Amino acid sequence: MKKIALSITALALVLGTSVSTFAQKRGFYSQPYKTRNSGSFSKSTGLLSFGIGVPDVYGNYRVSLPPLYIKYEHGITDEIGIGFLGGVGTGSYKFANDRYSYVETTLAAMGYYHFNKLIPVSKLDVYAGVGVGVNIISDNFADATDAVPVILGKAGARYYFSPKFAVYAEVGYDNLSPANAGITLRF
Repeated sequence: MKKIALSITALALVLGTSVSTFAQKRGFYSQPYKTRNSGSFSKSTGLLSFGIGVPDVYGNYRVSLPPLYIKYEHGITDEIGIGFLGGVGTGSYKFANDRYSYVETTLAAMGYYHFNKLIPVSKLDVYAGVGVGVNIISDNFADATDAVPVILGKAGARYYFSPKFAVYAEVGYDNLSPANAGITLRF
């Protein structure tokens, strides 16, 4: 009889917790859109990120240094942030039995939309961004530096282990890498 009573009590606690959790999430969506915010991003948030990219390797190209990134973003509304992205990578390529080295740099101004009013998880920041910038390639083949305008698109997520520290991963091409990951410091 004691086992049945304990089982019923345990089941009631589990169901009660589940219903309470569902009600909290449902409460998030019952709020007006303007007042919702999961807490993952807000108007005065500053984010400084450092990351490393997956090298974009093809043909006769070899990577010497995988793409390294630095990014800064500042919130201008509870959903929208603006900032910059800088990345650099080095490598070499083979042309007519000779090997040449290059340094590739991407600099861009970015705008981001954060889905914090749609996803009720305070430790998860899901975002998408677009930007315009320049891709600069210096090589010793022609002893020249070329600058090419680029349009960037990114989608990513960061998970906060504390209010000031997160890890992130994002995809989207920026002439250096199709994906990158790293750490974020929040101010």
